[in-house]
Amino acid sequence: MITYNLNLQSAKKPLDRYWEFCVGSCHAATALRADYRKMLTQCHRELGFKYIRFHGLFNDDMSVVKNPLFSEKLVLSFANIDNIYDFLLSIGMKPFVELSFMPTALASGTSTIFHYKGNTTPPADYEKWAWFIKKFISHLIERYGLSEIRQWYFEIWNEPNLGGPGSPYGFWAADRDEYFKLYKITSEAVKSCDKFLRVGGPATSNNAWIPEFLDFCEESGAPVDFVSTHHYPTDVVLGYGIEDSANFVNPLNISNAEQIQNVIRMAKDGGEEFEEFKKQYSVFQSQIWAHVERGVLTDMTKRALSEARGLPLYYTEWGSLAGLQSDSAFGASFIAKTILDGVDLVRGYSFWTFSDIIEENGQESDEFFGGFGLMTQHGIPKAPYRAFELLHKLKGNLYENVCRSETVDIYAVGNDDINAVQLLAVNHTSLLHDITEQTAEINLRFHKKCVGAEIIRLDKHHGDACEKWLSDGAKQYLSKGEIEVLKGVSELKRETQAFESTAGGVKLCLTLPPMGTALVTVYFE
Repeated sequence: MITYNLNLQSAKKPLDRYWEFCVGSCHAATALRADYRKMLTQCHRELGFKYIRFHGLFNDDMSVVKNPLFSEKLVLSFANIDNIYDFLLSIGMKPFVELSFMPTALASGTSTIFHYKGNTTPPADYEKWAWFIKKFISHLIERYGLSEIRQWYFEIWNEPNLGGPGSPYGFWAADRDEYFKLYKITSEAVKSCDKFLRVGGPATSNNAWIPEFLDFCEESGAPVDFVSTHHYPTDVVLGYGIEDSANFVNPLNISNAEQIQNVIRMAKDGGEEFEEFKKQYSVFQSQIWAHVERGVLTDMTKRALSEARGLPLYYTEWGSLAGLQSDSAFGASFIAKTILDGVDLVRGYSFWTFSDIIEENGQESDEFFGGFGLMTQHGIPKAPYRAFELLHKLKGNLYENVCRSETVDIYAVGNDDINAVQLLAVNHTSLLHDITEQTAEINLRFHKKCVGAEIIRLDKHHGDACEKWLSDGAKQYLSKGEIEVLKGVSELKRETQAFESTAGGVKLCLTLPPMGTALVTVYFE
């Protein structure tokens, strides 16, 4: 049994709600969809997200830059962008603007990424690119006003450390120096419209390039107001920074263009060679979590913070990236632990993504498939959504005294608004690591009378619609009625929590199943 003793007069600190700063979504054009907008409105209302970030603002499917036949004059249209931004502001949200990808009319090459073909090449003419960025920013200022635009963030590109010259994979079909050039010219174009607009980068995968990026900005005079990067727990298998080699043999090194091209060749040829590669890759994927330690994102964040040189640090993508397990209780417990361990480390987090309306590889057909979203494509809240809902209920100050055991963490928040203490308990570890049901005895010491306690559970049997979907046979296409049933299954339910008054306060016992999360609220007179 785990024992947690908490004196309610002990030290507390403000609970920084950094995890509600932003949330991610698929490419910009999906924000024109009615179902996307309905789900985003729900997420903003129920989970508190303030900003949203997406790829592909300048993709050809947004019709932003056109090169008419028989004319060298570029034609700009910000109509679709206005449509999206008008909607965001109407529901009380703001854009965290990712300036990407390259419009074909301005591109130097034809390399693209994903089903929606975002062009990943540098501009053919940097003067034209700077002109375009100035036109875009000036349009925003004219339409929304400087006081509004100064509250936005402008992040230059996405994960430029994935790709490289000649690589058929990745977000940037050039090298690091070329990205730094793009950053300088783009950031200066933004600042030329108003020096108080906030620009930053390098928007890298796996915490990469932060020292090198800041060295470049210092030496070149490129403006930078914040540092942004991304991470997922399995990144640690590749080492800190994608180019740093590995702690584990990766049969598919995405930074090696020659190897990627060889895999493409094998796939086209088929045969035994490709079958052997698939077998090796399958083993790698199935074993990768055995090499991921519990709480690894917190360690990554601390190192990135030490490299940010005092600038605000934003993680503009993060998540568990654990396949179907991400849609269930594991994904929920991962979120709850990661977020509460990260208080006071970063300025803002942006979970990737709010919805499974994802067209990176074309829209999936299964309702649950391990997608990035907090909701399925038809709006069923997943267990991770409910984790954010529990976190949203926390109000007040966080006690510095945190209960920690091998797999259990218990965090306490003093909520004066409702005259209560909120206890968020999480039984979590990485996949392929040992975990069992745990019981905790919680002793709260205080001089007030306890008048009641309640518990909200989130685990395999509570609030986990994916588990219900799997147990019902994992039907691929669901009827409207079946979707509504699963929405009901996902709802969180309040139950009475037993407690015992003691001479010095109150005692209660809590049982947590593997990967279980629970919010206990203890009320006083």
